[in-house]
Amino acid sequence: MENNNYSTKAIVEASLISVIISVIMIITGYLPIVSFIGSLILPIPVAVLYIRHNKKITITATFVSIILVSLVYNPIMAIYSAITYSIIGIVLGYCVKKNKESSITLIFLAIGSGISNILTVAFSMLFIEKVGFVDFLSKNLEFMKRAMKVSFDSTKSLYLQSGITPEQLKLLDKNLEMMNKIDVALILAFIPAGLLIFSFISAYLNYIVARAILKKLNYKMDAVLPLSRVYVSNIVGAVLIGIVCIGIILASRNIPGGEYIQKSSEFLILFVFIINGIAASTYFLRVKRNISKPLVILILVLTILSPLCNIYFSIGLMEMAFDFRRLDPYRIKRK
Repeated sequence: MENNNYSTKAIVEASLISVIISVIMIITGYLPIVSFIGSLILPIPVAVLYIRHNKKITITATFVSIILVSLVYNPIMAIYSAITYSIIGIVLGYCVKKNKESSITLIFLAIGSGISNILTVAFSMLFIEKVGFVDFLSKNLEFMKRAMKVSFDSTKSLYLQSGITPEQLKLLDKNLEMMNKIDVALILAFIPAGLLIFSFISAYLNYIVARAILKKLNYKMDAVLPLSRVYVSNIVGAVLIGIVCIGIILASRNIPGGEYIQKSSEFLILFVFIINGIAASTYFLRVKRNISKPLVILILVLTILSPLCNIYFSIGLMEMAFDFRRLDPYRIKRK
């Protein structure tokens, strides 16, 4: 009898959540302007279902929501949206149910986000764009270049009308020229770093929104890991440096794929150490110098958007090597 009641309760909750997911998916489908908000909210009902019941019921509810949206709206877009929210939702639900630390949850969410991004791009190429990967990149790159050119031309016209001379707009022309030099090979090299960037940003946003909502439902989640405690382990740093060295050796010997490994690993290591440098700088400004949070954010934004941004790479590299914050359990020197 108890099992029967439990099954009935699970079916009712799964049906209700399927309807909620379907309604949110349809709203975001008809109103693309709120699609970003929908991508942060949709994983939460899935996570709640996973926490309260199990993986089997969660996956069943996901399929039901896909069917409902397919009947009302569009089957292709229903599957496309479900790929993202189901993976993130199940990962989130698993971490909350197992009481994982915020750092572990963020890593799991970043991995889940990366997998869902790869799957959504693959799905888009196969069923929406119906082109190969390189053609997909080339098509979107050309679209981006045309959009940027229109934007630059409009900006130049506004500046010229306001009295600025063409000589003063040379920097704008140089920026457009740099944009035009971007090719598919460069985009391919940037993909690993870009995927990592997007995955961690997505993980942070999903964690913050999920924690705020799940807290209202009496589910416990640790406070999000502060930026000042983000670090790059010596092991991770050594692996990244090793991959760059391998890429340089392969490229110097003209081995196929060597140049790609070199460029993509250089982008990746640049991003990782810059983030580590920003985190270390945040620690010393906030914790050591006790500077107010708004002022620290202002300092970071101004320096990141300026040529001084390169200094964060050096700070991140030194922080990884010497672990001044004493966060890395695998640091070289222990005291």
